[in-house]
Amino acid sequence: MNEIIFEIVKLVVMVAALVIARYLVPFVKNKIGASKLELIAQWAKYAVLKAQQVLWSESGEDRKAYVTEFLKKLLIEKNISISDEQLDILIEAAVKQMKIAENSGITIEATDAVPADDKGTAE
Repeated sequence: MNEIIFEIVKLVVMVAALVIARYLVPFVKNKIGASKLELIAQWAKYAVLKAQQVLWSESGEDRKAYVTEFLKKLLIEKNISISDEQLDILIEAAVKQMKIAENSGITIEATDAVPADDKGTAE
């Protein structure tokens, strides 16, 4: 009788390990990736606002180059890698958000502080 219970418990543990490996681990990795993406989006918004205020007399291309360089340096420091295309999309989204806010009459100002990373620390 004890051997049957032992085999059942062993089977349950194996199934639980399989479920964890198959579903829970990818879910957690996906959640971590989503939080990093949100953090990068916040940095992009900060960089776009900074470029808008500091380089207001420059062309849009110069401001975008400034933002791209700033974000690439920041991502290298934080050991986060994303493609240039993904970075471009995040920058364009931040610019769009800024323009929508400007058109709605909301005042957005950049501060000297960099948004905190996922550990609650800034640069």
